[in-house]
Amino acid sequence: MKKIFPVLLILCASLSQLYPNNFSAQKSLPIHGTWECLDSTEISVPGWIPGSLYNSLLRSSVIPDPFIGTNEDSVQWISEMDWVFTSDPFDAPENIEDYDLLILKDVQLYCSITLNGVVLGETNNAFRNWAYSLKSSLKSNDNIFTFNFESPTHSVNKTGSVEQHRTPQFAYGWDWALKLIDFSVGRIELAKSRSEKNIYIDNLTLVTDTIYGSTAKGFVKWDISGDLSEAVVLRWALTNESGTVVASESFSKIPGVITSPFTIENADLWWTHDLGKPSLHKLEVVAVGKNGLLALEKKTVGIRTLKLDTSEDDKGAKFQWILNNVPFFAGGANVVPADIIKSRISSLEERAIVRNAVAANMNTLRVWGGGNYASDDFMEACDEMGVLVWQDFMFACAMYPGNETFLKSIEHEALDQILRLRHHPSLAMWCGNNEVSEGWQRWGWKDGLSEKEITTKEKAYSDIFEDILPSTVSLYADAPYWPSSPLLGRGDPDFKNRGDAHDWGIWHDGYSFDSLWTRIPRFMSEFGFQSFPERSTWETVVISDTLDRLSSDVIAHEKHSRGFAIIDKYLKSSYGDFSDGYSYEEWAYITQVVQAKGISDGVRAARLNQDFCSGSLIWQLNDCWPVASWSSIDAHGKWKLLHHELKKAFAPTLLYGKWNHLGRKPRLEIGLIANPSIHGEIQIPGTVLVSVVNFDGTVVFMSEHPLNLTPGRAQWISLDKVPYINNRKNIDPTSSFVQLSWIDDTCENPQTCSIKASATVFAALPKELKLEDVPVIVKPFTGGNKDSEFVLYEVSSSAFTKDVQLTATTPGNFEMNGFDLLPGEKRIVKFTPYSIRAWAPELFVGGASKLKSKALFVRAISLNNVIKTTSP
Repeated sequence: MKKIFPVLLILCASLSQLYPNNFSAQKSLPIHGTWECLDSTEISVPGWIPGSLYNSLLRSSVIPDPFIGTNEDSVQWISEMDWVFTSDPFDAPENIEDYDLLILKDVQLYCSITLNGVVLGETNNAFRNWAYSLKSSLKSNDNIFTFNFESPTHSVNKTGSVEQHRTPQFAYGWDWALKLIDFSVGRIELAKSRSEKNIYIDNLTLVTDTIYGSTAKGFVKWDISGDLSEAVVLRWALTNESGTVVASESFSKIPGVITSPFTIENADLWWTHDLGKPSLHKLEVVAVGKNGLLALEKKTVGIRTLKLDTSEDDKGAKFQWILNNVPFFAGGANVVPADIIKSRISSLEERAIVRNAVAANMNTLRVWGGGNYASDDFMEACDEMGVLVWQDFMFACAMYPGNETFLKSIEHEALDQILRLRHHPSLAMWCGNNEVSEGWQRWGWKDGLSEKEITTKEKAYSDIFEDILPSTVSLYADAPYWPSSPLLGRGDPDFKNRGDAHDWGIWHDGYSFDSLWTRIPRFMSEFGFQSFPERSTWETVVISDTLDRLSSDVIAHEKHSRGFAIIDKYLKSSYGDFSDGYSYEEWAYITQVVQAKGISDGVRAARLNQDFCSGSLIWQLNDCWPVASWSSIDAHGKWKLLHHELKKAFAPTLLYGKWNHLGRKPRLEIGLIANPSIHGEIQIPGTVLVSVVNFDGTVVFMSEHPLNLTPGRAQWISLDKVPYINNRKNIDPTSSFVQLSWIDDTCENPQTCSIKASATVFAALPKELKLEDVPVIVKPFTGGNKDSEFVLYEVSSSAFTKDVQLTATTPGNFEMNGFDLLPGEKRIVKFTPYSIRAWAPELFVGGASKLKSKALFVRAISLNNVIKTTSP
């Protein structure tokens, strides 16, 4: 290929450093102004765009905090009014001729925009971008924007329908979210409209087709348009993390879509963090003319192949991801918006969510379809930390309109979001919707509809989820498309055998947690159980000085209509009656214990059946406000006991034990599995240690069982000679347990081989255990570094103590929690503080923190302290 400019052959870390930049970029335009209610001349508050009406009203103390007490009800009038934001006069940038285009993003929702009295346009979709010409309206000085917002409730009140509005559906209220319909603009920019005299590079992405050994083959793809009349050279370069250019190409001008292949030997691949290193590369494309740089585009990308295997087999149809030719188990959680006021969500919080998922050994997060699309900050964090992202399109639990205007809006939305996200190596899949197909088939949505209405709705469904979305994904995204999650509802007899499943037999249907071992699907994309947040989080939203689960403040933060009754039922079956006579601390603690044990057991069931099940995503990872919910992390970033249990359940090596009472003699079933190896099939020799331990710490039985562990493949041991539940002398199932340990024998010195995995097994129900009501002793441990960013505590007890939970009055998390203590055992536990501003900016409105305590104080509670029916 002819090389027009020899300088293009230079290999450097950044192509853009070679040439002067002679083209203009977009310019962010934050503007200050005033919010006014069009239905009242008395309400006028200062604010910003980008920004939110609710946030402005809160900062000006016009409304109470809707998170606190029962205040949610007292702020609903806001969304029922029309509002206008009028900017203060502002000057245009000095080079005003370079900015003749207004770009808006995340506009909630129905808004008419004017500049200096000139109407620019209207918005009706919060998920797409909007662009308006400023040629006849932007002045050098004293410009004034007005944003006229119309309440979406006007049409909702008439039709009872919210799905017609392209805005986050959860804002209208969910069983874990308050109702809060905001008016806001997420981003405002000035830009230069396109000219035929310039050159533009768009839609840059990298696709890896194949990986054989350490060799990767694929192509770089982008669009080029504009004036190509003069001699123009295009060059792309791919640079690894050490600054070495690993692939590049130069060629003459070619209009249209450019596809340039590459072959890279010894490629640094992108892996999920549990399989390897998530290596990233910088991809740059430049267009160069005789006078310098004409256009530049760059992205951060990863070299990886990712396939979704949905092929038929003798059991049904798979749902298996394969990363760089390695099939793996997708373990993680569903993610909901981190705050119902979107403008308050910071990059720090987005990164913290991903970091906490990684800390619990999760490798996959599903961005749920009733909230917001994943932000750039969230995706970049997943890229860097090695976490896959299942991205729903924003449709959830409703049938959507099929008129031409709505469908056209969906086309714009899908294209905007796909082009924004498609270059991220963490992006695993696009899913059409959440539970729309299941709802239509099984939730009675057709009841009362005429045949014509049913046909109309089914055509709209087909147009959106079987035509527009899959076609757009196919054309523009290097990712698979899945029409609806779940594929089949749990009422379908085949729901376990094909595709993904939402199993709400737990919680909604009242099935026992043991059913998670008998209802294992091909891929579990939703299942969960509620718990309450700990006291320090709850105190920020409860007005009363006395916490009571039946107070109006607490009830206002339990959004599921049967929440208390369902929790009480599950508690009673295994832990006893907690419906009366217990403090909030005891109630919140026991709900977290039940959630942690039950849901983590479901994860273990899925992992230990990987020959059939390829993934487990719990519902849900996080919260949008302090609330009773299915989350493993509360709204202030504090780990519930579930998150600690998930850290064990998703650990690189999982060891598990349970009693099998089928047959004449009970058997101890022991399961073991390790993450797959990226270096091919290997075997790890090791030993399973089985010990029976009395609550006084006496080991009354021990056996060893050699086992060669094959990563990625579950292996089971069945033992019938463990004298545990036969009531032998000195062995009482209500005051003893089985301790399981897995020791990797590959270490050089067997005497120093560490325990790679462990588990405890009880034969009696928690409410049957003979637990002494003794305090847990917590005191600072002085053996740590005083200058470190964490604090160490020594935890001990005078008797066997089950499910110890440590809580702190200040923001932070303990390295371990929910553990058992033998009498006299001293456990050293690390506490790491964090900034609460990242998780709960609403606590700092007006400057001062609303946290009740600034001093670090650690509380401890255990099952011994709350189960009142056992012997002393």
